[in-house]
Amino acid sequence: MRPYHLFIGILAIILGGLLFLDILTTTAILNLGGVELNPVMQFVVENPYLHLIVKFIFAGFMIVMVSRAEEIKEHSGALLLIAVCSLFLVVVVHNIQVFLNGFF
Repeated sequence: MRPYHLFIGILAIILGGLLFLDILTTTAILNLGGVELNPVMQFVVENPYLHLIVKFIFAGFMIVMVSRAEEIKEHSGALLLIAVCSLFLVVVVHNIQVFLNGFF
């Protein structure tokens, strides 16, 4: 396996972890009486299983998009994954901050 493919795999695992953490932290915040700030996701996050399904579909979509991007331009898939991981890192950090502020 080429190091680049390993890098893509690691990024995909990181994205999966961030999506899972987003579900956990969002659910915890909602259980504390918080609200979903994204109006598009308000209905989805009310049910953790539906939230999981939507994130799973999103992850599958990202795999397809990364593969397609790689066909068009080499290394563009990694850039796409880095961008999406960065976005969800911000979401998870925000959720953790909101969660901790609920206790302190």
